[in-house]
Amino acid sequence: MKNIYNIGLITLLFLCSCSNGSSNYHSSKPNKQKSISGVYSYSDSSVKSTISVAGSRWSGKLIIITGFGSSYDNSNATYSSGIVKDGKLYDDSGYIELGSVDGTSLTMPIGSSRVTHYK
Repeated sequence: MKNIYNIGLITLLFLCSCSNGSSNYHSSKPNKQKSISGVYSYSDSSVKSTISVAGSRWSGKLIIITGFGSSYDNSNATYSSGIVKDGKLYDDSGYIELGSVDGTSLTMPIGSSRVTHYK
């Protein structure tokens, strides 16, 4: 009788130790991915750039600062748009890669330089 009691106690302890280990496994949280949708901005003394990402599309506005005033600069702004696939920004055709986005920053060429925009 005492042996059966000991076997039952050992089995119970074994099952408890196994269930504690598996509950730790299930308590780990999956990594949440940052949404890439949002407005990204860049500016310096000669240029202002704003790029909006929404789902699988992006659109941008580029203002060259001329010194003739914001009214003049805004009236000569350049607009562009394109497609977003797997964190990469493409032109409207989807064949020419222009930049990349990761949810915190966006890199896109302006002139001969690649600049980083931030949310």
